[in-house]
Amino acid sequence: QDNANIPQMRAREWVQGLLEMQQTAGNSLEFIESVKVDLFPDEVYVFTPKGAIMELPKGACAVDFAYAVHSDVGNRCVACRINRQLAPLSEPLESGVTVEIVTSPAGRPTPSWLNFAVTARARSQIRHFLKQQHREESVTLGRKLLEKALAALQTDT
Repeated sequence: QDNANIPQMRAREWVQGLLEMQQTAGNSLEFIESVKVDLFPDEVYVFTPKGAIMELPKGACAVDFAYAVHSDVGNRCVACRINRQLAPLSEPLESGVTVEIVTSPAGRPTPSWLNFAVTARARSQIRHFLKQQHREESVTLGRKLLEKALAALQTDT
């Protein structure tokens, strides 16, 4: 019979904790943030510059955020601002921050991004881009070697 009451006791303690949090929180947003952290400890909630909320796994960084917005944003990102302050792309994000991605047409993912990107989407997109880039470089190198060989054959005759 005592074992049957354990879930009820835990639920009661949790509700009491919620009531205490509500009383000590400065405002409703602070209370909601506290509840979110308790209910979803494995996620972070960040804002876009336009105020939209994005959910990412705990440990996610600006590169994960960029790829969550769009693969082109991720592939072109060169820097980020967290709460309007420049920050490293590798910096883990915390709930409640506003993240802005700085892009450039010359921006490209680097293999080092795989060391700190945590979402499957970001890691997959980075790998895809790097494979595609490697393939293009190989084709370009092959063309140059072929042109060189053909030019050498023409000068021999």
